[in-house]
Amino acid sequence: MRVEELYKPEIIEDFQLAGFCAETVADGETAIVVQKTFITSLEKDFLLIAKNFLSLIVPFDPGASLNSLLVIIKPDNKGYIYYDFPFGFQVVAKRDLKAHHAVFKKDIVDITSVFFKDVVIDLNPQDGDRVIWLFRQNWTFGLFFDLSGTLKSESVLEEMGVYYRKLAYLSEYLFLEKSSNFTRILEDGWFPFVTLIGESMEDLRTYYEEGEEHPSIMERLISSFDEERLTDITSRWWGNPLFNSKKKILQAGVNSYLANTEEGYINSVKNLSTELEGIIRVSYYTDYGKNPSSIKELKEYITNKGKNKFSSLGSLCFPDKFLDYLSGYIFKSFDVQAGKIPESRHSVAHGVAQDDVYNREFALKIILTLDNIYFFLGGKP
Repeated sequence: MRVEELYKPEIIEDFQLAGFCAETVADGETAIVVQKTFITSLEKDFLLIAKNFLSLIVPFDPGASLNSLLVIIKPDNKGYIYYDFPFGFQVVAKRDLKAHHAVFKKDIVDITSVFFKDVVIDLNPQDGDRVIWLFRQNWTFGLFFDLSGTLKSESVLEEMGVYYRKLAYLSEYLFLEKSSNFTRILEDGWFPFVTLIGESMEDLRTYYEEGEEHPSIMERLISSFDEERLTDITSRWWGNPLFNSKKKILQAGVNSYLANTEEGYINSVKNLSTELEGIIRVSYYTDYGKNPSSIKELKEYITNKGKNKFSSLGSLCFPDKFLDYLSGYIFKSFDVQAGKIPESRHSVAHGVAQDDVYNREFALKIILTLDNIYFFLGGKP
């Protein structure tokens, strides 16, 4: 068998599918026809829509055997139905990746697009095609279609990447999309940090879903950042000139953290909290040739850097929420007279923070915030 035959499609010669009707209407009434949407098996209308679509495409009852399907309809209405097809996705990598080596979920920062091609065949939809894509990720199905005939190849693959990422990280999204959950973790100074994605988000999610009643879960998360893991994190920093220019200082702060002593945590917090702000300031000056007019402008600057870096809708890095994190935790203001002295860069830098602020957890949060800043600034230039 030739390799190409693995992807041999079934063909519908005149497939004039234009969309599906959004509601039942009588003859002569105005109908709404949906030409483009994405729906998952978590939604109540999925089964009906999927069955109606598949009945037009699949000449048999797929039962439980059909987990993926790709249909490309050309402008001449010729439809190509693929039950087997090449598939892959483009990512933002968390660490250096070598050609032809395995990639693990923990290596991925974000999924930016998908593709349907390999060295044998290219099935990526072309400008003006219509496309239907059924896929399963873990225990959930997704169905995307664009039957408008106006799609653009590159943009539709990016859009499909958003939907694939949504299901690949469904548990994280379902947890974080509840505003009350996001508010709770931000108030505690946590964030879906880049380095947690694919590695430790499960612990963070479980801790809060169980009502913060099991400190051992959070302790396990914090303890997972041992010397090997922190070395893996900091080693990528030095590829960025801003971080590399601060290498001795930053490394001293991380080494202090790894000393695993009260004195070490004090030194780590004192050291890294101020360097964190300094890196953002230097980057701002590099971009604009002037100093920011306020801390607010500084926070907005690094947040916008993240939005530009992770621009796709619903990015795993949640750059739109990073401003809330910086304002509500890292750069949170204090008021000595009112007795409001939170753990923050400001309370530490001004020498008003209480002794108990200088702890292991706060020091780790600063390290992870620095790592987010590294990625928001673009990682390696």
